[in-house]
Amino acid sequence: MDARAIKSQAVLMGFNPEGNCVYSDILPLSDYYDKEHVWDRSASIRELQLHRVKGFLFDEQGTLSQEFETVFDVTTGSYQESLAKFADGTVRRDCPQQSLFSLPS
Repeated sequence: MDARAIKSQAVLMGFNPEGNCVYSDILPLSDYYDKEHVWDRSASIRELQLHRVKGFLFDEQGTLSQEFETVFDVTTGSYQESLAKFADGTVRRDCPQQSLFSLPS
């Protein structure tokens, strides 16, 4: 039997401040890049208490091309920071406010 791989898909999970899953979805990469997400509106973030979103983006070969984590303020619904790791080893961090991530030195 051939091993199955996730290809051209985005696997997304969202958690509230207590760590409970409040959102999950698997969608084609084209939809991930082109359509609106639940975290694109502060009202949705507040309603779901969506504190942290983790995503895994798989290319057409099934390679994990990007892994990301984004943090939101559940009171205001505003973006706080994000961390993305790419297949080539690049790490991109965006923290306009005080950091909630601890990266190894």
